[in-house]
Amino acid sequence: MRSDNMIPLLSEFLTLVSICLSIVSCQDIHPDTELSITEILEKHGFPAETHEVITKDGYIITMQRIPHGKNGTGVNPKPILMMHGLFGSAENYVVAEMYNSSMAGYFADRGYDVWLGNARGNIHSRRHVRLDPDKYKFWNFSYHEIAIYDVAAMVDHILKTSGKKKLYYIGHSQGGTVFYILNSMRPEYQKKFVQASLLAPAGLMGNYNNTLTLPLIRRRKMIEKMVNNAKIGEFPPKWFNFSQFLYGSCTETPLKYICQGLYNTLAGGDSGEFFPHLMPHIMRFIPSVAAKQMFHFMQSIDTGCFCQWDYGKKKNQEVYGTAEPPAYDLKSIQVPIALYYGLSDTLVFPKDVEKTCSIIPKCTRLYLLPNPKWTHLDFIFSVNLVKELNEPVITHMNTFKDDD
Repeated sequence: MRSDNMIPLLSEFLTLVSICLSIVSCQDIHPDTELSITEILEKHGFPAETHEVITKDGYIITMQRIPHGKNGTGVNPKPILMMHGLFGSAENYVVAEMYNSSMAGYFADRGYDVWLGNARGNIHSRRHVRLDPDKYKFWNFSYHEIAIYDVAAMVDHILKTSGKKKLYYIGHSQGGTVFYILNSMRPEYQKKFVQASLLAPAGLMGNYNNTLTLPLIRRRKMIEKMVNNAKIGEFPPKWFNFSQFLYGSCTETPLKYICQGLYNTLAGGDSGEFFPHLMPHIMRFIPSVAAKQMFHFMQSIDTGCFCQWDYGKKKNQEVYGTAEPPAYDLKSIQVPIALYYGLSDTLVFPKDVEKTCSIIPKCTRLYLLPNPKWTHLDFIFSVNLVKELNEPVITHMNTFKDDD
């Protein structure tokens, strides 16, 4: 059989397996599991709006908005943008509403006009004015473009819609990365932020020591060459239907325990913070990302430099005027920034967060989560979000006032 006929057959097989697994047992599935993000919000009493923006390079970005809390009316006075991490989407700040502690709902109930961002390529922003998302060229971006185009467009739209001059910002993981980049590369945006709270922000990664992934990262150039030669821009490739496969496999089937173990392995261990009923819902919304995004993170880890994309010495000279890619200038960022981190985070290591705080001029808070087993994913999925994270974040944030 021809190899090019194997891909659709494999895709169909995996889809069939996931469907079969998902009907093995359907007891105890949380009723919110099948709901969309707006349906979850509305079920729990929140208003939900959908907004679209088009970036300067043509990507169509969708945002979700919660203008006020459950018992409010009109629009809350303080706009805030919440930005997800790699392999994330706006759902990251909403799914914990299953047990009434989502960060989005918490802030909406306390006077914030909540805007949930989505990066290009994820399930809400898989569109472009010209490019086909099923083609390689659509995926020629890293987190650099997400920062200077996507986040910039969202900030401008929020301020225009709300009539405010400044907004607040929360970013998890890559949501911190893009905040650093936007404000260092486009300093005019610094005046548009009141304050930022970054949760396990990925930027400096010189202390990265994840034994599971480090061997692959050290071979990044070889892997990148193979991926580029195969013209794989989207990861996982669309034909794999990765999200549906995981959803079917992890939904109250015998494999759910393997899924839980895999989650703990990737997250950094069993912290005691995870709510098992979230697993199927999380699996539903895992998006594809650009392979270049992943390679950019690998570059930062491998080189120890939080730098722009490395094209190679010859092209770097043409693009940047230097043989090496320039570093993002953290010292130039004048926005007040609070950093939150966990001891058991095996993706963003504590020493890197602490070093970042020593570099940025206005690091107003360096907050270590009290649970010593707190992991990278606990920042968005912990069952104790309200007490452990939401309350400390909003208490500090409320000390900063918009000048409007």
